[in-house]
Amino acid sequence: MVRTGFVKEKKGEELRVCFERPDACEGCKGCSKGFLPRQELLTVFGRAEVGDVVDVQMPEARTLKASLLVYVLPLALMLLGLAAGYAFGLSDGFSLLLSLIGLALGALGARAIDLRLRTRPGWRPSVIHVHPAETVKTERK
Repeated sequence: MVRTGFVKEKKGEELRVCFERPDACEGCKGCSKGFLPRQELLTVFGRAEVGDVVDVQMPEARTLKASLLVYVLPLALMLLGLAAGYAFGLSDGFSLLLSLIGLALGALGARAIDLRLRTRPGWRPSVIHVHPAETVKTERK
């Protein structure tokens, strides 16, 4: 999937790119009611300058795997904590505590794996084309 956005910040090869919400998101109306921001900021890797419009390649197969990692790992550890509390015959309060500990450990684990995977080129969004800021301004006139 390729999305177009503009560069707001730059730190070395890390760019903070601002994207407008895609048309497919309009159905939920979350943006119009103020629940979600109208624009998304994403850290991508590539060479561009602040103000440039860039085309960003999102690794589609990896996006699904990353989403599963972020949601399934904490949920699985939460359920494991709940099952452990039940298996050991602990009270409901302790079982709940174990499940919350599992949830927290799963979230921390997902974050640690994310930090490790984002250094691999196949797992991160990257700039595939740069439209310099001067070119974009003259095209709009």
